[in-house]
Amino acid sequence: MAETLLEVSGLSRYFTVGKRKTLKAVDEVSMTMRRGETLGLVGESGCGKSTLGRTIIGLYEPTAGTVRFDGATVTAGRHRELALRMQMIFQDPYTSLNPRMKVSDILAEGIDNHRLARSTADRSQRIVDLLESVGLSQEHANRYPHEFSGGQRQRICIARALSVRPDFIIADEPISSLDVSIQAQVVNLLQDLQREMGLTYLFIAHDMSMVRCISDRIGVMYLGSLAELASSEDLFAKPLHPYTRALLSAIPIPDPKEERGRRRIMLKGAVRSPIDMPPGCKFASRCECRKDICLADAPRLREVEPGHFCACHDV
Repeated sequence: MAETLLEVSGLSRYFTVGKRKTLKAVDEVSMTMRRGETLGLVGESGCGKSTLGRTIIGLYEPTAGTVRFDGATVTAGRHRELALRMQMIFQDPYTSLNPRMKVSDILAEGIDNHRLARSTADRSQRIVDLLESVGLSQEHANRYPHEFSGGQRQRICIARALSVRPDFIIADEPISSLDVSIQAQVVNLLQDLQREMGLTYLFIAHDMSMVRCISDRIGVMYLGSLAELASSEDLFAKPLHPYTRALLSAIPIPDPKEERGRRRIMLKGAVRSPIDMPPGCKFASRCECRKDICLADAPRLREVEPGHFCACHDV
């Protein structure tokens, strides 16, 4: 069993809307990550996946709860120190790169800020090594971001994250804005880099099939909370939460006969507003298994089977 690298306990991030209303973007999330693993995080748009990632890495100050990385508590005051070990790949490669900077300067920012290069020659060699590690070449160093395709820009973003040689990377929907053919290339690259460098990933996405391909474990979020957390194999073989079952039923199956014969779970109703939510289960208004207790008490995430966690009164 690999050692625990990241421990999130009761983490919440609330935002004030107007004068008296509170938006609970992340609400009491607890989980752990082992060194060298990939934890996929899935859910509908607006469920709090990106906010959770940004709070874990310290870009947002948590409203409540704690984040411990390799035994040390993550706080805003320790951001510079932890930046060497925790990095983030953002969703849109078209807006996350400074259009006025050459690729060499983009990649050198972290190296220069943390004084990692021993000399100018060492700095230049580090940039070349970073480009080659993501499948680009030395000649790309003097170009600007607008001269690259979307897939190439995302490779540059990955190289930037690797520039300080981190242990942990949060990939915030790194393939959602790319063509399907390019998505597989980027995922394969991330897996290759993980094997070579021993990286740990929090991989945020909404494509269940792609998350299944890259993840050791998968967490399903709904309205700021974890609904289910299990190994990739267990989650797909035996989903326990009604929301997880609905998500999996939406994945198309290549076999036409099997596709026609299976039951598609169609969720009724709309997603509740995360602002000043009423008591009870957040999924209750759309759940076909709803009971009276679901409207009164919010279920806690608990270990139903070894390594399989679920937040549902019906399980």
